[in-house]
Amino acid sequence: MKNQLVSIIVPCYNQAQYLPETLQSVMNQTYTNWECIIVNDGSPDNTEEVAQAWCQKDERFIYLKQSNKGVSQARNLGIKKAKGSFIQFID
Repeated sequence: MKNQLVSIIVPCYNQAQYLPETLQSVMNQTYTNWECIIVNDGSPDNTEEVAQAWCQKDERFIYLKQSNKGVSQARNLGIKKAKGSFIQFID
């Protein structure tokens, strides 16, 4: 697995208050070859602002937005955009 990209997909709906803690846990990993795809499933809260701030901190964070379609569709969008050899969900 050495040096293989891991795609971490974080589907979220109205979870802006928990997003910083979740994304910090990704940042704290000792394995560094990852991308973290945050999929906003049409949240009316400030999920977009929080996610964009993390994208500014580290280019490995990727922000995607869709209209509310449910967690399965959010995961599927993340998978579609993922570039990693391995996929991990955090939700």
